[in-house]
Amino acid sequence: MPRAKRQHLKKQKDGRYYCRYHGKTFSGATEDEAFDKREEYKRLEAAHEAARRDPLVEEYVAEWLPLYKRGVSEKCYADYAKQLDALTAVVGGLRVREVGTTDARRVYAHFAGYSQSTIHRARMLYVAVFDTAVEDGICPRNPFRSKYAQPDKGTAGTHRVITDEERQLIHNTPHRMRLATLVMLYAGLRRGEALAIQIEKDVDLKAGVIHVRQAVRFRGNTPILTATKTASGVRDVPIFPPLADELKNQSGWLIASAKGLQATETAFSRAWDSYLHALSVAAGHPVVIRCHDLRHSYCTMLRDAGVDMKQAMLWMGHADEKMILRVYDHVTETRTRESVQKVVKRLRNGLRTNEKSAETIAAQ
Repeated sequence: MPRAKRQHLKKQKDGRYYCRYHGKTFSGATEDEAFDKREEYKRLEAAHEAARRDPLVEEYVAEWLPLYKRGVSEKCYADYAKQLDALTAVVGGLRVREVGTTDARRVYAHFAGYSQSTIHRARMLYVAVFDTAVEDGICPRNPFRSKYAQPDKGTAGTHRVITDEERQLIHNTPHRMRLATLVMLYAGLRRGEALAIQIEKDVDLKAGVIHVRQAVRFRGNTPILTATKTASGVRDVPIFPPLADELKNQSGWLIASAKGLQATETAFSRAWDSYLHALSVAAGHPVVIRCHDLRHSYCTMLRDAGVDMKQAMLWMGHADEKMILRVYDHVTETRTRESVQKVVKRLRNGLRTNEKSAETIAAQ
């Protein structure tokens, strides 16, 4: 093949030579220097394009997350980022096309001991990332869809109803977290919702309700007032008798720092640990209660009291009944005992009716 003719450059008025490529200009004191700069740019451009077509996992997820999850809440986005950090910690240095079934199993090993819901969310996220990579033509298949790469189920039912002993401890143990705990227990507020309550503004003793309008999320250690978890989270919750007297003459943040300011995440954690220690000392044995256990207990109290499901949904801040039925609606001994009594009563009434009918027939 004949050699391609080399382009010649004219020396410009400034004594330098110039050439162009894809809208960019390259200059040199000689023709060769200008051409060398252009060729180096071409090599870098080709390398970048090759890397884009064959990216590392850490590179791909860094681009994927803001593109595909930009519409979610900031808290949700942070959760996705944390789960993708767990992915890149294991396979971030591999090419996306190199990740196999065994690698997927290695990623899931990070979630050993985590809850069923956390593992499920992580799996759905990883499947989505690699489904996108398949459609982009970056990898031939999704390793996270392999039947051999499925994670362990994880722990289920991690939240619980508090015991009668724990309820009494909460009522009887003095502590600055006691009031907030009673509100979460008898109003069913989520932790973030309780952190957002300002008593003068959100507690209406005359109307007998707590206005839930906002929630707190943490950016680093800083509390940020934001919208409730869902639109249904905006609600008015009745103040039941155990709370009415407790909330009288109270002011400020429901959950405050030791100085009375809005609590940071560190301040809340320290206060909660201190409260559990106080409960444990009072009980004479370790007491472990999570904030969401109080919400579980509230929902169970409503159902034990025969509150209509639709009403319970409104007070809990849920859009439908599935969550209550699947997660919160524990069948307690109280409800079992009352159900047995109802059946026995119905059977006895039925037997009396049958006896009267038999007597009537005999008299005829």
